[in-house]
Order: sequence, then structure tokens, then C-alpha cells
Amino acid sequence: MALERVPAKTLAFIALVFLALVVIQLRWSANVEDKTAAEPEGPHVSRVQISKEGKLVDVETEPVLATDKAEELVQTSIALLSSTALNERRSGAIGLAYMASEPAERQRLLGLSADLKSRLQQALAKGLQDADATVAKSCGEALIGWWRMSESAAVTQYLEQGLAAYEAGQLDEALQAFQSVEALGVALPPDLYRMKAQVYLAKSLPEQALAQCRQALQAEPNHFMALYVQARAYAQAGQNPKALQALDAALSIYKTFPEAEHLRAQLLGAG
Repeated sequence: MALERVPAKTLAFIALVFLALVVIQLRWSANVEDKTAAEPEGPHVSRVQISKEGKLVDVETEPVLATDKAEELVQTSIALLSSTALNERRSGAIGLAYMASEPAERQRLLGLSADLKSRLQQALAKGLQDADATVAKSCGEALIGWWRMSESAAVTQYLEQGLAAYEAGQLDEALQAFQSVEALGVALPPDLYRMKAQVYLAKSLPEQALAQCRQALQAEPNHFMALYVQARAYAQAGQNPKALQALDAALSIYKTFPEAEHLRAQLLGAG
């Protein structure tokens, strides 16, 4: 059977994600007043249901309903993140990571109120310090997705093209896609600069990478990934003390940041 060829760790992760979505949905349902009869028939935004159907809901059909539901799901996830129960914190973190990591799902977050957006970022930043590695990692993934958010469909398309080209080792094509975002004349996602910096690092151009990191950190001072890439750029330029300083800053934000811990150990071992 095809399922037998799937690694056990992959199956376990899929099960955990599904459980996270179920818990979020159940918690949300328990906290909402019984108003099913008052709601008109229309598309549902249950993330469990979307997962089962294998397709995204057309949120434009019922924009108010979709926004309300998205806000309630985010509020529930924030509440789960503050729970003393580990399983609930994991559920909240994994659910938010999913919402922020998928381009189509991120569109649902754009309609959140300014206050809720602020509370969400604060909750995710706090989650980076969680003693549980799964919670911290999921909050980190959610923040990266959040920093990549844009209200422009063109920006999203170029970012995805650039990421795909970078992962395929097509560095010039990746850089061209990222530069196309800047040519649009719209507000730029903070993570754009970090992604450009990674391309410059792969091209062995640390000074250009450092310039991009500075722009990323100017836009988002707590961008731990930008600090990590900055550390790599300093290391590539032979400036290990500055690299360690950047890594310490990254680890002060995300205390169990695996890549930063690994690079720090390498640099200390080389010294």
C-alpha cells in the first residue's frame, strides 16, 4: 500500500496537525453562542472541513462571514497559546503556523482588525520562548509567514516564484523575481529582504546580503531569521565576532532556534 511507504514521522506530524485543527474548531464552537439558525446557508470556513474537501473556500462569496470566522479562529488560537496545557499550546501554535504558511490561508488573515493583528504577533513572539520545541518552532513558522504577508496578489506570486527558483538553485531567476516585487511600488513584506539576502549568500556576496538584512531588521527589528542570515553573512565575510553577536540577538528572541544554535556551535568550535 502507498501508505506503508510514508515515513512514520510524517504520519505522526499529519496526525498532530489534524488534531490541532480539530481542537481549535471544538474550542471555537464551545465559546460561540448558539446562532447556527440565524446564519444563512453559505460557504463554511472550518479549517477541518477545508482540509477534508481538499480545496479552499471562496471567501468572496460571504466576506463578512469569512472575516468573522477567521477572527474567532485566531482568537481561539491565541487563547490556546496562553494555556497551561501543553497539548492546547501545541494545537494553537500548529494551527496558526498552518494559516500563516499557506498563501491562500494568509489571505484570510488580511481582514483581521488592527488590534487582533497586534495581539496575534505578540502571542507568537511570546510563543517563541515556550519551553516546548514544537510550540516554539510552530510560532516561528507562523511569524515568518506573517512577515511574508502582502495585500497584493502580484507580490505573493513573485515571492512564491522567487522561493521556488531559490530552492531549485536558480539564483538569478530568484533574484529577478524578488526584485520584481520592489518594482511594483507597493508596501514590501519584511521577509522579502531576508529572502534576497539568502540569494546573495548563495552567490557568495556577503556585503550585499548584509545590506538586505539591515533593511529587513529596519522593517522588523525582531526578525530572528534576518538576524540568522546576517550572522551567516558576517561569517562568510570572515567577521566571526559580529556573526556571534547577531546569533546572540536571534537566540534572545527565539531561544531554541535550531539553525542559530548550530551555527553558533560551529563558530565557537572554529574559534
